[in-house]
Amino acid sequence: LEALPAVAPAAAPRRTILFTGHQIDFPGRPQARFPAQKEPEARAAIRAAIEQVLARHSSAVGIAGCASGGDILFHEVCGELGIPTTPYLAVPPDIYVSRSVAAAGPEWVQRFWTIQSHTPAPVLARNVQMPGWLRHRPGYSLWQRNNLWILNEALSAGARNVTLIALWNGQHGDGPGGTSDMITKAGERRPETRVLSTTKLFGPPAPSPVQKT
Repeated sequence: LEALPAVAPAAAPRRTILFTGHQIDFPGRPQARFPAQKEPEARAAIRAAIEQVLARHSSAVGIAGCASGGDILFHEVCGELGIPTTPYLAVPPDIYVSRSVAAAGPEWVQRFWTIQSHTPAPVLARNVQMPGWLRHRPGYSLWQRNNLWILNEALSAGARNVTLIALWNGQHGDGPGGTSDMITKAGERRPETRVLSTTKLFGPPAPSPVQKT
């Protein structure tokens, strides 16, 4: 009998690393959450978490937004480790920069455009207005919709193949559609989740300055 050719086993799918995390504190924030001076600690924690994923999976891709702070750090660290990433934007880049990057300073704006130059980002909506068919939903925002969009993209290969890394202080955010919302939505699908606690990394938040009257 003629021997059948050997069939190579199917290659394991690339691991998808989904990132969510706090932005750098904007000037005037009443209580510190991600102070600019804590960037080295955040970068080191993100890198360690990604390296732990790579230790168990031969290859990976990354998905995240591109706001100042955790998102941009994630894309930069993945680039250093040879992991291709895709930045997902809720609105076109010029609008996104004005809403989610510029207040952190010109250095962050430049870093945003550097990431965009490597991989043009998919964009969810042309502006911050909700489409007519969603405007009747009370309390539902573009940013919540954006989280669901990014999450569904990450889960397209199945929840078992996704690791969520979250740079998070464990509290509800300033509004709908932030890090807390992403963690809640992801928890319903049960991907592997690694929370990088900012209260452990940065220490307790500094008290708000007392305003003299």
